[in-house]
Amino acid sequence: MSSPRVLLLAPVLLLITLVSWALSSPAGSSPDEDYHLVSIWCATGDESACIQEEGATEATVPGALVDIACYAFDSDVSARCQNNLDMRGLPDTVTERGNFYGAYPPVFHTAMSIFVGPDIAQSVLTMRVMGAVLFTALATALFLLLPVARRPNLVWSWAVTTVPVGLFVLTSTNPSAWSIAGIGFGWLALAGFLETTGARKIGLGALFAVSVLMATGSRGDASLYMVLAIVATLVLQAHRTRRFALDAILPLVGIVFCVLMFRFSRPAEHVTQGIEPDAGATPVLARLIPTIFDVPSLWMGMFGKGYGLGWLDTAMPAVVGLGSLACFLGAGIVALSRMDMRKRLVLLGGFAVLWALPTVVLVAAGQAVGANMQPRYLLPLLALFAGVLFWSPRGEPIRFGRAQRLVVIVTLAGAQAVALHLNLSRYVSGFDDLAPNLDAGIEWWWDVPVSPMTVWVAGALAYAALMALLLGRVRTPALEPIEVPR
Repeated sequence: MSSPRVLLLAPVLLLITLVSWALSSPAGSSPDEDYHLVSIWCATGDESACIQEEGATEATVPGALVDIACYAFDSDVSARCQNNLDMRGLPDTVTERGNFYGAYPPVFHTAMSIFVGPDIAQSVLTMRVMGAVLFTALATALFLLLPVARRPNLVWSWAVTTVPVGLFVLTSTNPSAWSIAGIGFGWLALAGFLETTGARKIGLGALFAVSVLMATGSRGDASLYMVLAIVATLVLQAHRTRRFALDAILPLVGIVFCVLMFRFSRPAEHVTQGIEPDAGATPVLARLIPTIFDVPSLWMGMFGKGYGLGWLDTAMPAVVGLGSLACFLGAGIVALSRMDMRKRLVLLGGFAVLWALPTVVLVAAGQAVGANMQPRYLLPLLALFAGVLFWSPRGEPIRFGRAQRLVVIVTLAGAQAVALHLNLSRYVSGFDDLAPNLDAGIEWWWDVPVSPMTVWVAGALAYAALMALLLGRVRTPALEPIEVPR
């Protein structure tokens, strides 16, 4: 996986794929994006974008931000209604829907505010493209810095967990994008940091620090997830040496930083933010059993099964959910062939958290599975769980046969192509006017020099080529020996 073609082509193909998804939906299409866009505009400190008195729980913003998701909840309705919004208007509408109560850390919103301009749509598109560039840069840097035998871990764990929900969220202006990327990159950067020396070690340590900042600066629950990721990595890598004792200072500092960010940017009482308590809820014990049995539907939702994209209104066909889930399970079973006690312990702990966390939150909030809690809330944990699943103990590389790789490549490429086409169709013309040719009957589109059909073809081919390039190799090298000073 270190050939020149991989190092040169993979980042380009990844970026094309991500930008295609960034273009596949209009501004406001990710869950609660109206809330987050208002928060981003008000983070600029510019009164031409947002007028807010210090300490106020409301602000005056351009009216288009408040009505940006005018197409939400009806998949037969295209995003044509945005054509009637004043995308270059000045603040003229008062709203309380924004990060005015400290429910979210300010880092993500502040970082995105750098790209706020006079045109709302173009500003949102710029934010999405820059998010795609950041993800590509981090993935490329991590690939180059990791030991060669850890690179398949990076590739496989992301490949089988991002179609379609991950690709949609990662290219949105929703803070969950940074939560997923921060957790998914951070733990593996730390693992590499504990295995390497010299310049590579410094680089991986820096990537870990950036990942921690991204995760903790996006959502409060991501701080807790990052602590779990750090602990899981330490369990996998711990050994009784002086070197490890010194190296452990960095992750311990990371844990302290996560705790501080959670406490000061999202207090404990906001853990269930986004989950609305049900005043008429049934007793706890009566809710517990059905909730436990229904939680796996949230896991399937992370693969597009049972939960739509966007405002949960863009349903994916069974072929997408089944295909992506089958690839995760099939490749995961192969990955389980390389197991030691530490990996087994972390996987069991991760499985328990994936089941217990949503159960506790939903029961405490008096809600049934599917009422408010969304699968995307668990995506950072899935990124971590998948990473550990594809972890290969030293000297025991995970082997995939040609046929296995081919099935995964074809299935993922097909599922991604279908998902991207449908996501484009939902906004360009609406599901009431589905057609193979996306350029026929366009009702909404970005002010860009490429057509919807061009974006779909580019995204489908780039992703298929990326999977063939990264997953198509038959042999995986064993982990090179690392001398650990005592």
